[in-house]
Amino acid sequence: MQSMRIKIFECLPHLFFLLFCTGSQAKVTHFDFQPMARLNKIEVGLNKGELFGFGQLRGSFKSMAGDINFIVEHPTRSTGRVLLDARALQFGFNKVNLDAHEEDWMHSRLYPEISFILLGLDNCRWEKRVLRARAQGSLLLKGVSKKIYLPVSIQYLRGARRKYDGKRGDLLLLEGQLPLSRTDFEISPGHMFDVIKDQITVKFSLIGCSDRCRPLLPSALFY
Repeated sequence: MQSMRIKIFECLPHLFFLLFCTGSQAKVTHFDFQPMARLNKIEVGLNKGELFGFGQLRGSFKSMAGDINFIVEHPTRSTGRVLLDARALQFGFNKVNLDAHEEDWMHSRLYPEISFILLGLDNCRWEKRVLRARAQGSLLLKGVSKKIYLPVSIQYLRGARRKYDGKRGDLLLLEGQLPLSRTDFEISPGHMFDVIKDQITVKFSLIGCSDRCRPLLPSALFY
């Protein structure tokens, strides 16, 4: 009888967690990217062609906005958005900066909006405290919208916001990399591949902030 009581006691935390995940208490946590804007990074890599000496030109966006509604218990239902101003893309070289925003390339004056709308996650699996998943959504670039899929890694840091800005809340870290074809988005399609190759690489590291802390649960999902 005593050993049975011990086993029941040991199982209680896991039972409580299962009830939390399947019950009505499973809630969406809203994370805003703006409070940690200075730490967020979205980098663009252009692969140079033979006339440009090969290698890679690297640029970045100086500002971004967006948010994500994340559900730990049901991550596949998570949704969100990332909003960028195409005019904020800089490569560090004046001529490259000017050329990148010309009509044949980004045409940023006419198409200043770049957005990614997250419609959900699939292929989700937890590796210790990191969620590996595939994000699916819609990317709008130079007025062209396409459905895309990209691998992402996500970490949920309970109560960690206070370390950064002194406010109460959780953090959500998202990282990933996306290869794009500039031809697909009408960025000088079919031209100048000997200068800049067709594939563009986008890398991102984003930190979202919530204004509350989740309950401390007996789960390895939280730090």
